[in-house]
Amino acid sequence: MRKLILLLILLVAFSGVFAQKTLVLEKIGTSTRYAFHIGDNVKIRTKKQNVIVKSYLWNLTDSSVTIGPRTTIPLSDISAVYKHYYFQNLMTRILFYAGAGYFILDSFNNLINREQVFVPQTMIISGSLIGVSMAIIPLGQKKYRIGIRWKLKIMDINLD
Repeated sequence: MRKLILLLILLVAFSGVFAQKTLVLEKIGTSTRYAFHIGDNVKIRTKKQNVIVKSYLWNLTDSSVTIGPRTTIPLSDISAVYKHYYFQNLMTRILFYAGAGYFILDSFNNLINREQVFVPQTMIISGSLIGVSMAIIPLGQKKYRIGIRWKLKIMDINLD
């Protein structure tokens, strides 16, 4: 019984601890929103210096974003945010490793069996897999320009 009372007191005392700031990229006029939390990897282009900063979110204040331990960027200085897509990046890696692995295994197998090491059929298959993986690379991220269509906001989200 004492543990239950102590648990209830702790839950009431720490109910406001779940608040966290979130960087929200939203498209005006639609319900499309992307949220970036502290610790997420982000890639941002600045206006003044025209530099791409790529690291993890360190801190969010009401008017600025801290990327990494030292780079603080005001919201008004952000010109674009890059969104990374997990599935496309995963397929790029899988297809590249499959093509390279197939080429190495088949060449090594032909070397052991004392056959022709580089077979044209193996080159076509492994080259196709590696080529498709290279063609998918641009699909792994999308650039969202901050302006008329896309807005960047910092929101304080409470989960209670």
